[in-house]
Amino acid sequence: MSVFAEAGIQFSVITPDRTEEVLQLMAINFFPDEPLLRSIGITRNSLMDSLIGEAINGGSCVMATNSSGKIIGVRLTEIYDKDDGFKKNFERLLMCCLPCMGRIAKILRKPVLRKSCKVFDALLSELDYDVWTLFDKFGCQKILSDVCVCTSKDARVKGLGTELVKQGESVGREKGCDYSVNLVTGLYSGKIFREKLNYTVRNEVFYARFIDKDGKLYLNDTREHLSFFSCHKKITE
Repeated sequence: MSVFAEAGIQFSVITPDRTEEVLQLMAINFFPDEPLLRSIGITRNSLMDSLIGEAINGGSCVMATNSSGKIIGVRLTEIYDKDDGFKKNFERLLMCCLPCMGRIAKILRKPVLRKSCKVFDALLSELDYDVWTLFDKFGCQKILSDVCVCTSKDARVKGLGTELVKQGESVGREKGCDYSVNLVTGLYSGKIFREKLNYTVRNEVFYARFIDKDGKLYLNDTREHLSFFSCHKKITE
């Protein structure tokens, strides 16, 4: 029997009716600590609720529940299909519009939106991160793409985050994904992917060197977190 089973912890795919519980978990245990969101000033909002809800509706997200049925951790992912032209074109258009959206946010005096556009545009550029370019590189049809991994501060179960990622990989395999790709921004999730699960790091940028054209830091509240990186791993044999 595994340490998780002994502790009464079960893993299962998140169903849409548990979405609000997931959002509450993340509002307490993810948004305040994730270095990008904290530095920008993003907290739980309707847009984040919608994006997370969309990921859950996709059917590839995994939750860990304790013996009382309470959610104590989640692994959120999305499945990308090479032939999903609508999603590809929409995301490409959105990425191209980030600078323009940032300028509009400045005019409308929306500082959080403006900084969000500026930071994510720079981050994706620095990492050369685009899932759609990886299908030909990997020679596959479907890719399991990272949204986040989050565990409750009260869970106190060693290895829970790592096991959630493993469970997510298993769901991805069942749904036809050959690779898992991730954009990792935190120190602790970084240890999961790089050290414990042997993901291959593609590109990495240190927060201390993540600066704009004026030499100013994009993010000024990253605390103990040192870098962000993109990584991948083949999850099928």
